[in-house]
Amino acid sequence: MPRFVQKNKKHFIKGLVGTLLVLLCFTSCFKNLTQVTVIYQNNFDDYDQKGIKVFPYLGQANPISIVKFNGNPVLGMFNNTSIEITLPGLPQHTAITVSFDLYIHDTWRNDLWKYTFDGVDYKLTGFSNDSTVQQAYPNNIGNGSALSPAMTGAQNKNLPGACALANSPHGTAMYRIEQTILHSNSTFDFQCSDAGAFLYTPCNRTWSIDNLTITMIKN
Repeated sequence: MPRFVQKNKKHFIKGLVGTLLVLLCFTSCFKNLTQVTVIYQNNFDDYDQKGIKVFPYLGQANPISIVKFNGNPVLGMFNNTSIEITLPGLPQHTAITVSFDLYIHDTWRNDLWKYTFDGVDYKLTGFSNDSTVQQAYPNNIGNGSALSPAMTGAQNKNLPGACALANSPHGTAMYRIEQTILHSNSTFDFQCSDAGAFLYTPCNRTWSIDNLTITMIKN
């Protein structure tokens, strides 16, 4: 066989092997990529609660709980109230992330607020809009952690109140909440609730949420 033919044949085989290795690498890498899927998203602009149930203290489910705050629709406003959404029939996954904007309106003095995943408390804390009263957040309440100044961790402290402090430029604090947990069940249940002063007087102390996104992660 002529030498140039042998040389070209070797180059061809070498190139073919290299191409196969690259394809194998890409196939393997893409196979192990993390898959992120949004399974619930709601900014409440269309006034649709999309399966979220609202349970006032000792009351029946409230069918409509979307109002405008600062010109923008939000899910709220809640006083001693629980909200819940259950997402069934989830495909195989390894983790779930929940993120949303939390608005703390008017007169909070380290009042209790929490969220739970599948019935387990992942955040049990307290918020304060009163500069004379410290708050538990960003720590959990009752676990020996030191208190922090009012509005610690807020992304926006310069929002008007919703009712009692409507004329105050610091009557509402907005927090960006995000939590990721290991999760593999086919059903996911998410709840938020509050408790504290001003029971049945929602003008004095309420909360609301916006931009709720629940994401499923598969490795």
